[in-house]
Amino acid sequence: MSLVAEAQAVHARVMGTGRPLVLIHELGGSLDSFELLIPHLTGAYRVLAYDQRGCGGSAPAQETVSLAGEADLLLALIAEAFGSEPCRLVGVAAGAAIAVAATLRYPEAVAALALCAPALAVPAERRAYLQERAMRARTEGMAAIAEASLLRSYPPTLRRDEAAFARYRNRFLATDAASYAAANLALADADIVKRLPELTQPCLFLAGHHDVLRPPAEIERLSRSVGGAEFALIESGHIMPMQAPAEMAERLLAFFGNLLREEERSHG
Repeated sequence: MSLVAEAQAVHARVMGTGRPLVLIHELGGSLDSFELLIPHLTGAYRVLAYDQRGCGGSAPAQETVSLAGEADLLLALIAEAFGSEPCRLVGVAAGAAIAVAATLRYPEAVAALALCAPALAVPAERRAYLQERAMRARTEGMAAIAEASLLRSYPPTLRRDEAAFARYRNRFLATDAASYAAANLALADADIVKRLPELTQPCLFLAGHHDVLRPPAEIERLSRSVGGAEFALIESGHIMPMQAPAEMAERLLAFFGNLLREEERSHG
């Protein structure tokens, strides 16, 4: 399915039946980052997954990308796919920042959030790295930055399914380099941590035990910024949907399922 939002062609899929749930992929990923996760979810949820600008089958980004713009794009997709029915958002890494920004812009659209290895702010030393990576991607192409990037986000010890890793790497290399560079610069400027206390929706913070980019201790600290938030740890690195799809799904289904049961009890 190709949806049109903000005058850009956005490739998206809606699968399954049940309450709406939206998957928001990581920087350099695509909706296919969720290929191993989606089958665990579609029996209970109507799942929307989409390619961000310049990723997968979506049109390239314009010259710049902003977190606010990505949040508006997400909200437009939700409205087109689900109308006014509140959604459950699952954001991975930079996708979690988009999920939080969208929730803050239009809280009525979101029933609950799962923030997985969330990249919500960037320290100064990491900001310089993202800026350098953006420049190299724009001038030399994705192949110039792929190995160094994947070594940290998808390290060899977590490449247990070699075919799955090869598919992920090929998709990473196929990402539009200019769009990827713009998204890196947007992430470098992101700092939405200070607004986490404004969230009123139920939140799950999910950390990967082997994640060197967003270590568990950092994610646990973030979880304490949101009243009543849950924290959980799984045997994964940074790219959870590819590296630990079954365990990630188990945590998501338990979290959203418990919320649904509480809602049903409260309504008698």
